[in-house]
Amino acid sequence: VNNRTETKMKRRAVGIWHCGSCMKTVAGGAWTYNTTSAVTVKSAIRRLKELKDQ
Repeated sequence: VNNRTETKMKRRAVGIWHCGSCMKTVAGGAWTYNTTSAVTVKSAIRRLKELKDQ
């Protein structure tokens, strides 16, 4: 998911998204690919990885 842009992600159904470049189908938000809670979790994971690497 990291290398994909929102322009390549197309909504197939409510919460189902398809990437045109890598042809993967993933679950996401109902109307937008990224949700507020998903962004929060990704940020927390990134911070924990940074703390682990120190």
